[in-house]
Amino acid sequence: MQLKKVVNHGNVRWRVSSYLEGKRSQRFFPSKRRALEWMKLLKVDDTSINFWSEISAEEQRDIISAYKLASSKGLSLYRCLLQSPAQTDLKPLPLSEAVLEYQVVIKQRLLRPASLKATQLFLSQLSNEFGNELVHCVTAGILEKWFQRRNWKRSTVDGVIAKIGPFFSWLVREGFIDKSPCGAICRPIKDNSEPPSILSVKAANELLYIAQRRDPEFAKYFAIGIFAGVRPHEIERLDTKDISERYIEITAANAKCRKRRLVNVMPNLKEWLKVSPNTPLKNKRRRKLALIKAAGINWSHDIMRHSYASYHLAHFSSADKTALELGHRDTNMLFRHYRQLVTREEAEKFWAIRPEL
Repeated sequence: MQLKKVVNHGNVRWRVSSYLEGKRSQRFFPSKRRALEWMKLLKVDDTSINFWSEISAEEQRDIISAYKLASSKGLSLYRCLLQSPAQTDLKPLPLSEAVLEYQVVIKQRLLRPASLKATQLFLSQLSNEFGNELVHCVTAGILEKWFQRRNWKRSTVDGVIAKIGPFFSWLVREGFIDKSPCGAICRPIKDNSEPPSILSVKAANELLYIAQRRDPEFAKYFAIGIFAGVRPHEIERLDTKDISERYIEITAANAKCRKRRLVNVMPNLKEWLKVSPNTPLKNKRRRKLALIKAAGINWSHDIMRHSYASYHLAHFSSADKTALELGHRDTNMLFRHYRQLVTREEAEKFWAIRPEL
């Protein structure tokens, strides 16, 4: 038997090659440890001369029955073993070891640095909490209690599951567990009583004018977020070629959901894009917070995108059009959160905000 490391399109696997009756057989494994365990199963110990006399009569009958069944199919027991599932008789895997193996796997994937860092953080926390547990013993109930101990809100729980879910899916694919526990988790109830925070026409106007006077680059940053609904991290990844007078292109590589979309440039945004010739800069937190503080705004997550969605829907009265601009798959979220946040009159004033001459 031979063990060899195989790299294909950046994916690393371990190949076990063996010969039976002059024919070559191969089996691939995601880690060297699992490949070695498989080789141990296949390895014949020549020193076990007294094997047959050392086993019980019941075990002898089982082997004879298996031999007869394999022979009736024209196969040897060794050939049957090669064709059996890769996880057969493998040792139970502690979660801490599984996390270490998966860390190697995800580093080979084309994850963005921030996404990779977040995934590694939650996997590390998971390993610290349940490292000694066998992976097949980690249930949805255990994970729910973990969330409760940390007092995480629904949005945080959703984010954690999004990061650790692929880990459990990988365990299923590799045969360590039968089913991912993430699908059975009872998540905290969402509190949808309060609509998302949006900028008033006065607040948006004040913020943009202060930015235009003090920091024109950030005026462009805010304008794209407020009048195009582009997420902050998507703005930071924009290049000059992504912005034209008609569209802002969010490439698949830059989009949150890895799907390309084109956002129409509204007439007032076209004028704001001329305030600064530079591509929207990286998020300089101190400069950004200074402008927000000067405008006296109580800032919240995605407030620019929520504002865009609300005023766009009120202005065009078309949920389909607004959802398309936002990159949403359907209009359900719009009707749940944005339908009656602003009036048409307020929307007209919002889309009339233009830079000072």
